[in-house]
Amino acid sequence: MVLMQKRFLAPSLWALSLIPALSGCATGGAVQPDRSIFSLDGNYQRFGYAFPIEETFDRTVQVFKEAGYRLDVADRATGQISGERSKASGTISASNKGLKFYAMVLPTSAGQSEVAVKIVQIIKQGSIVGGAQTEIIVNDAQMYQYAFHRIADLNFGNAAASQPYNPSARPAASAGSNLPPPYPQ
Repeated sequence: MVLMQKRFLAPSLWALSLIPALSGCATGGAVQPDRSIFSLDGNYQRFGYAFPIEETFDRTVQVFKEAGYRLDVADRATGQISGERSKASGTISASNKGLKFYAMVLPTSAGQSEVAVKIVQIIKQGSIVGGAQTEIIVNDAQMYQYAFHRIADLNFGNAAASQPYNPSARPAASAGSNLPPPYPQ
């Protein structure tokens, strides 16, 4: 009888030790988000600013927070920012649409900064457990242009931002941008 208890006890303890590891897999959430999604490709829209990189990072974070995005990455050391916004926040539905953005704040050779942004529409279908998710890259130039203008125009506590518009004082689009200039010239 004692020998039988020992044979049963060892596998039982081993199985119990797997429960914490397996329960981590069931949540689906990663401790650290996948940083490979931030690799710059042709889907990112870019815009240059005359602000230092630290200020541009803070402005970008603030603009997306004010737009209702819940940030999941805001890493000042790497310049990476991402977040998600759902139209049906707090509700469970069979079809849920939302937006996700990925942004990189990068230094330029002139000591200024550049923001690269990619916006993705997320369409979730099905139940929470067995649902599917489709991501479609948004290519609406006006949406990106609006975000870039909001970053430039954000009253961020400096005197220059609160001054009236002066075309010569505003940053111009970077050379790699396929967007029109930020303001009519």
